[in-house]
Amino acid sequence: MPYPLIDEMAGAYLSVQGRLIRADDPEAAPLFLPSDPVMYYEVVRVTRGVPLFWEDHLARLARSVRGALPIPESLYAESVRLIAACGLVSANLKLILTEQLRVIHLTTSYYPGPQQIQAGVPTGILTWEREDPNTKIIRADYKAAVAARFARPGPFGPCFEVLLADRRGFLTEGSRSNLFFIRGSRVLSAPDSRILLGITRKHVHQALQAAGTILEEGLLTLGDIRSDDGITAFLTASPIDILPINAIEDIRLNSAENPLLRRIHAAYQAIVEEYVAGRLARIRRNMPESAQSGTSASNGSINKTTAFEEE
Repeated sequence: MPYPLIDEMAGAYLSVQGRLIRADDPEAAPLFLPSDPVMYYEVVRVTRGVPLFWEDHLARLARSVRGALPIPESLYAESVRLIAACGLVSANLKLILTEQLRVIHLTTSYYPGPQQIQAGVPTGILTWEREDPNTKIIRADYKAAVAARFARPGPFGPCFEVLLADRRGFLTEGSRSNLFFIRGSRVLSAPDSRILLGITRKHVHQALQAAGTILEEGLLTLGDIRSDDGITAFLTASPIDILPINAIEDIRLNSAENPLLRRIHAAYQAIVEEYVAGRLARIRRNMPESAQSGTSASNGSINKTTAFEEE
């Protein structure tokens, strides 16, 4: 099913084959029209102008491509140049590779507000099994199915995320996030082979250790959750970090009050801050002194939206 290379974007510019062009340039018009090449992609959160956990995203892109397409060494420089040209310090960066094109553009980012972090978010369920969850290819049928489920509100209003269930009813992951359950002192998530191995998920492993626990493989059904009122759950993804779930369909969860989840969240935020601070320090070391004392063009912001890209 044909699908456009760019279905949503932020900022006035995009990068095509390493060249910056305006989004309203006639040269860019075909990128917004449905087409049918195989599209490999990555979505990277931009925090304070820094592509977060860049090395991990690039490694996963290489695993998705599996040698079918070259990944140029210039990709990071092209991305940073685009971020600066658009003047956005908080956004999502989307990298798209096809056999013919290399496209980089920004999309609107959404970071949960204090109320959502403190109270959690509602989720719904879609029965869907990904054929190869660790190969990030744009699939129009999957996007259509997810969009249709999002269009149906749940018992507690619009769903923030849609959780995927397999044919036996086991909940595996979110449509654009990883899914974790807390049962007592145990943190459970689906086996690696069943899900997209999110970049945030990798660093949550470190946060779990810092919080005094470890990750265990485990799958739960909606029935399991309904019969155990002690279960809580959370989502992880690059654009949202760690976010408690307060409902799955009609089942209320008290996830935001879980002390273990609060410790995990604090530990993860420390990991993010250390990475961003390290990247900014390297940028300053390589920046001319005159540029450091000047006013940066990259201090803009973008409007928040209720959508976030798949990690």
